[in-house]
Amino acid sequence: MAVWGERSIESLGYERDFYVHLRAGIPVSAETDINRRVETPISQSDTWAKIVSGRTDALDQSDRAILYALIRHLEARTPHYQGTMNELTQMARDPLAEIAFADEERAAYAAMHADPNLAKAMQNQMASSTAWAESSFKGALMMILRSPIALRSSTTPVFSMPAPHHPAMALPLPGMVPYQLVLTLNPTTMACLVLGDFDGAFSNREIDAATAMGFNRHFVGQFAKFDYVRHLITPADNIAVDMTWAPYDLVESSQRKIVFRRRA
Repeated sequence: MAVWGERSIESLGYERDFYVHLRAGIPVSAETDINRRVETPISQSDTWAKIVSGRTDALDQSDRAILYALIRHLEARTPHYQGTMNELTQMARDPLAEIAFADEERAAYAAMHADPNLAKAMQNQMASSTAWAESSFKGALMMILRSPIALRSSTTPVFSMPAPHHPAMALPLPGMVPYQLVLTLNPTTMACLVLGDFDGAFSNREIDAATAMGFNRHFVGQFAKFDYVRHLITPADNIAVDMTWAPYDLVESSQRKIVFRRRA
């Protein structure tokens, strides 16, 4: 079952002890480092002030670094990312895997398989710093898209969405589908990041309602496909249409609650 209703998003998606790993057998939390090194600097920036005040039309090239840090940070600190890393760990153990892992990659994943706490510690390190993403910053393309309708988000705030192929894209693995990383910044603005050799290009533009509805439907598709995407953040607008497009049937609908049942 999936239920839409109005509620606070303050603690939505909270995962107890998600940022805790063991060091010499002692639990260590990365939350203080995350707050001090990443969240506080971002929240005190001029870029963040533009976002929270609804002035996303004023976002420009000077905001690119903060936006990049925000996207890469949120990309790495979710159960979805952790689940993806676990899947890659399993794939790297298969000599017939579709991905052609390098020897050093297989060794790293083998170490994480042997010691699950190591994988947790590595993810916490990624969440508490953006150093791991610095090498991709210079060339990446950043696009700000402003919508005439409300945009959705989820408790996996940054997701990978198919994008038109471009020769400048960074697609290091064979068979990779061209993609962009998408983050909803506020109810009517999203940021799209494409990694590659784009010479740090930046754009900020309006999109039409049809394009925005396509992004919104993709959020529903992610929610339907991945167990780790536990909550959608969305107004009621068009949610019944999109959920019944996805593998759900409408069970009950009122002004305060809409109930869907997943099809067998």
